[in-house]
Amino acid sequence: MLTGKQRSYLKSLANKLKPMAQLGKEGISESFLSQMNALLEHHEIVKVNVLDNSLEDATAAAHDVGKALDAEFVQAIGNKFTIYRQSRENPILEIPGADNTRVKTNLMKKNQKPSDKVRLSKKGGRISKPLKGKKSRPKKLK
Repeated sequence: MLTGKQRSYLKSLANKLKPMAQLGKEGISESFLSQMNALLEHHEIVKVNVLDNSLEDATAAAHDVGKALDAEFVQAIGNKFTIYRQSRENPILEIPGADNTRVKTNLMKKNQKPSDKVRLSKKGGRISKPLKGKKSRPKKLK
């Protein structure tokens, strides 16, 4: 369950988004749910456009999709709705007031430098390390 502040934060993020999926006259089908599942896994917050020839209302469709995909309803305005679900593989969004430990560990894993990896060039050869000798000092002018 999202609190009011968390929902308003997600609304502010969704304001900039363009709809990533469309709900047409077929309604909520298995193919639509699999597409939404993939979008939620990759983006975590998804805006959907409900077409005019669809038989469903945007709010009712959002609640049905959220229930089917274990996602949270964020907002519905006109014929568009937004839903959110934290990614199971690669969480990105930090929600204020929520448990963001998975997001922080994921960011730490991404920012870790691979220490023992062998660097390879584009052609597949090893890249040599630069010389670690003394640097020449500039001569003093008299």
